[in-house]
Amino acid sequence: MANDSEAAKSSGAKNFVEDVAVVDERQLVRIEAVHRGFLYQHIYGAICLLLAGANGVDRVIVERDEDVEIVLPHRRVYIQIKTRIGSLSFGDIEGALQRFDEIRREHGKGARDGDAGFLIVSNAAPSGPLLKKFASDDWPKDVQLHWPDGPAPTDSFLPVPPKSIGDAISTCSTLAGKLPFALLKPETLTWKLASIVMFASAGSPPRQDHSFSREELTALFEQLVVQMQELPAPPPVYRAQIDEPALLGDQCVRIVSGLSGAGKTAWVAEAALHAPLPVTYIDVVDTPGPALASAVTREVAARIFGRSGGKLGEILLPGASGLDTLGALSVKLGEEGVYVHVVIDNAHRVPASDIEAIVARAPHLRFLLLAQPGAEVIAMEARLAVTAETLHGWDEDTIAAALHDAGCQADFGDCQRLSRLTGGLPFYVLNAATVAAREYGGSVRAFCADVEAQTHVVETAQEIILKRAFEGLSAEARETIAILSLADVALSRDEAMKLLQGASDIDARAGAARLRALPATGALELFGNSALKVHDAVRMLGLADLAGRGGAAESKAKAALREVIIVSIRKDWSIAKLGLLIRLFGQLGDARILVGFATDELFHEMGVWPEIEPFLVDIAASAEADPETRLWALDGLVFNDLREGAFEPARGRIDEMQVLVEANGLGEDEWLAWGMKRMLLRSMLGDAKGVNEMLGMVERRISAKAEHMRVFRYNRALALFKLGDNTTAVAAASELIEEYYGELGITPGDVMGRSAGELRRQLPTVRDITNTLKHLADTLDLLAQAAGRMSQRSVLARIHAMKFYELAHAFDSLVRVGLDLVDELVWVNDFIGARQVLERSIFPIMQGVGLASRVIETRALYAVVLAYCGDHQAAADEVARLRPFEEAMAPGHREAFQNQKRLIENVRRFGGPRQQEVNIPASLQALFDQRRGAPRVVEPRRKVGRNERCPCGSGKKYKQCHGR
Repeated sequence: MANDSEAAKSSGAKNFVEDVAVVDERQLVRIEAVHRGFLYQHIYGAICLLLAGANGVDRVIVERDEDVEIVLPHRRVYIQIKTRIGSLSFGDIEGALQRFDEIRREHGKGARDGDAGFLIVSNAAPSGPLLKKFASDDWPKDVQLHWPDGPAPTDSFLPVPPKSIGDAISTCSTLAGKLPFALLKPETLTWKLASIVMFASAGSPPRQDHSFSREELTALFEQLVVQMQELPAPPPVYRAQIDEPALLGDQCVRIVSGLSGAGKTAWVAEAALHAPLPVTYIDVVDTPGPALASAVTREVAARIFGRSGGKLGEILLPGASGLDTLGALSVKLGEEGVYVHVVIDNAHRVPASDIEAIVARAPHLRFLLLAQPGAEVIAMEARLAVTAETLHGWDEDTIAAALHDAGCQADFGDCQRLSRLTGGLPFYVLNAATVAAREYGGSVRAFCADVEAQTHVVETAQEIILKRAFEGLSAEARETIAILSLADVALSRDEAMKLLQGASDIDARAGAARLRALPATGALELFGNSALKVHDAVRMLGLADLAGRGGAAESKAKAALREVIIVSIRKDWSIAKLGLLIRLFGQLGDARILVGFATDELFHEMGVWPEIEPFLVDIAASAEADPETRLWALDGLVFNDLREGAFEPARGRIDEMQVLVEANGLGEDEWLAWGMKRMLLRSMLGDAKGVNEMLGMVERRISAKAEHMRVFRYNRALALFKLGDNTTAVAAASELIEEYYGELGITPGDVMGRSAGELRRQLPTVRDITNTLKHLADTLDLLAQAAGRMSQRSVLARIHAMKFYELAHAFDSLVRVGLDLVDELVWVNDFIGARQVLERSIFPIMQGVGLASRVIETRALYAVVLAYCGDHQAAADEVARLRPFEEAMAPGHREAFQNQKRLIENVRRFGGPRQQEVNIPASLQALFDQRRGAPRVVEPRRKVGRNERCPCGSGKKYKQCHGR
């Protein structure tokens, strides 16, 4: 970044060229339009297949000379298909008309049989000029034009063009429903036909000629119906998991491993609907290993070559072994030039040696093995030289949708908690939703709290299913899992060994032996070769087992983990480890340490407050705690109350602080803590007299030290700002900012043109300046807010505040000020600049730190910005993903979200203001660039791949979400 300037008052439409960003957004729009057109075309082709048999069609051809060709005994109709958002213009079809001329000449000179007819099909009505040309005398008589509300087709083998992809699916499904296959849902056949048309369009074997003959249609429909009826039925509502793998692949063998309840079979059933090739499904749950080859041969041969006679006789030789017949089948498939895809479910029930034998004997079969993790999967990986893939469960949005449909209420944080308890595995999430709806009045938060505390009385399906496997383990393995279940973060192997040694009184050799044996149980998640964690879905059982071993054993294990995490957090800091450490302090009764956390402002910034609050409430109410500890616990609770605008709880707690100070003769620091909090509450309630009274009292007792006076002056300015005195607040904040810059030994000019990472190198290193950085950022934020009330632009102050908040690790305030910056950019019609701030700065911070409390409001604002940017479909999609959270929103947030939904709809219907056309200021460029040099405290962020999960938490690929 060269410098910050007056250009910082706005940003503009230039795109940032970054690996994680789309280089050309218009190109992305074109790509999406192309694929939308292809899908429409494939479904239209499927409709033509369904109409062909009863209407004398000899052959349907896709993607040869034209998109679709209908061949009749003495006639051939060439169809060009166009999809448009607006109207269809002459320019859209001019090339097609020229190509029709060439084809017409081929028929005229006898190179092609029969008469030629031509048809242009579109989902959009023709424009006025095109309609005029179509009605003119010089329009070719053999060229028809079809659109949804146009004249009805005169040929019964041609459908009325659907208006959209949704209408196309509906039309195709209606026709499919007339086939005599009542057990198969019409939509299922529609998707299978569309995938078959897509496959033929590519000229893939066995459809190198791109065509379907009339004689084979009945057999084709029957084959699809038989295949789909033999596959497991997909659930009525299928919700995709995170980064689902492809069903079909080129590898000879793949393994997809997951616990029972992970949704492996449902994934196969759903993916098979869209697979362009036949898929043979075999459940080997009761099949002996030696019989596997015969079972595979029988099912595949019958599926591919029919159930009797012909080629089956060449494969199913009398007296031949199962492996011999499987080999003969593979040879025959090779002669046909095809590969067959076979899904083997419950593959862990078959010895790995038998799996290896059939894979080696059948090179023209592609095997997908579904298995539960354990020793047999490890053996299969070793014998087959493959690494098992996994299904990653549902993301928070998907969990929220499932909970909403079950009649439950959950905010984003609740969905995160449930994800941790269930591993996000679909069956366990759905069962938890059922239990929460029935036993907890739909409150997912209450359900999670009971399960975490092991006080729930209704056993979940997760516990029932996994308990049998857990109880089948050795006592040593169960104890190991129970101890490691205390950690909900990944531990290094050395850390895990130290934990086991401290909790079980074993030596290093015994600890290493336990860890080596643990992967075979299937309960462990491995992260490369360096870290491990008990699977989230299993942790519930492990914690219950540990609780059943008695309070002394449980406390010993927690104390051992506390020491491990204290050492670990110094080497490799993370928010997740901090949250775990705070819980351990609370559970082990380390009250003073928790109170120390609560009274440090930075711990309110890191998203760990929910971990601290329950313990502080207990400490503040405890008659056994000393008065000083209780007061500081109340101080931390009041600080958070004031942040959240919870004035009534704050009032009661401030009164309790006063009683503790006066009744116990506490010191000056305790009195000032009470006085400052009371002054701020008075200002927030608009009590000017109360504020002035407290200001006088506090000023008389405040220390003369410069640091203390600056804090007091800031709080005084903040109080006056809350009372509406913006002029005084601006003046006081400006003076303080100058002093803080002096304290840090820099000037505003040093901040210009530097990211947070670059700025760090300009700061003092001989002392801890974290509080000074935080106070400077707070003061810049106050200046921006007060100036904004006076209709003054404050982009620059907010950008600089964000830099200092990042340097101070005050991430919650960073996100809050970032959202204020977005609001200001929207206010001046700089929608693209607002979108860049969200996508390049705010979302990465939230994802890296895990600020669940800010996710919903940020994404709701993002939806508004998308609408203002003209990306109406993306805005609507974002709103749809947020709707399941709506019922659990706080009343004020719910009202704001409803207003945002109305605004988005109005922008879609009536349009929004025009985007400013100016250059992106250097200050915003630096704000985005500083992500590369972010401090270590934010968990290291590598560049997001375009096909990876988007950092915002939507569950979509980055290129389909914020990477747009």
